[in-house]
Amino acid sequence: MMRIEVFFLQKQFKTLDEQILLLQERGLTIPNVEKAKRYLLTNNYYNIINGYGKYFQDTTDHYITGASFNEISNLYFLEEEIKKSVFNAALQIEHHLKSITAYHFAEQYSDQTYAFLNPSSYNQQKLSDACRTINKFSNILKINITDHTSPIYHYVSEYHDIPIWVIIDHLDFGGLYHFIRELPDAILNKIAADLTPFFSENNNGTNPGQTFTPAIMLNFMKNILEIRNVCAHNKRIIEFACHADAKYFSYLHDQYSIQVNDTRKDFYNTFIIMQCFLSKTEFGILNNTLKKRFKNLSNKLNTITINDIFQKMGFPQD
Repeated sequence: MMRIEVFFLQKQFKTLDEQILLLQERGLTIPNVEKAKRYLLTNNYYNIINGYGKYFQDTTDHYITGASFNEISNLYFLEEEIKKSVFNAALQIEHHLKSITAYHFAEQYSDQTYAFLNPSSYNQQKLSDACRTINKFSNILKINITDHTSPIYHYVSEYHDIPIWVIIDHLDFGGLYHFIRELPDAILNKIAADLTPFFSENNNGTNPGQTFTPAIMLNFMKNILEIRNVCAHNKRIIEFACHADAKYFSYLHDQYSIQVNDTRKDFYNTFIIMQCFLSKTEFGILNNTLKKRFKNLSNKLNTITINDIFQKMGFPQD
């Protein structure tokens, strides 16, 4: 029998001096070598150069004439700051959704104990998925029921029940998305309706004239979840794309000149749908923060323009 040998080529380790020399040989200007070495040591050559250096190259392994290390580090800084702002907005969205969902779930099942563990509390067409959510809630109970510092322990001991508004806070955004998706239509409709004032407020109080359906709500939630995870796990958002287009919601998309046949997977399209889950103040802070960050980066770019970055993120030019 023929023996097949497989060889794995491993990238050879390079010292900081060798990393700097390689970048200089590829045409990158490094104004302060010692500062650049420290930056690479504390931020990872792979993350900085492989992740962001490519936007300043004219060919593979060669930089645009005049491109500097500072431009790359400034682009990296922009991304880090945007991710912090977007992640914070995602936390606010999660908070609003948990509060609204808990209210309507408790309203629907006010006469039941541990209703979140009862399969009949869920959409009967999605029971297999609901069982996974029930198991998640069960595991949360097991972990917290003996912890004397946990509110869950207190409620079980005192009331022999746990309100949904207590246990729902133990779900992450992904768990929350699945929980909401598996609820009966009657509850879904109420949740979606209670979100309407958010995007109305963000658009000068105008009447949407279009129903914000549970299908649109869940689709938007899924895309926000994806970008939230990108931010949480420190992945790049410059060329980020969701797995599926955001559903077309004419009341919102028409205001941004986005057509029904346009692609709606990029960062920009995910950013604008966040206003459907945030107050005017919250979305305004996010919007203004991004504007300031982009303006700051624009003043520090020499070999490419801010429009080059906008294009990769789906933003309109200028």
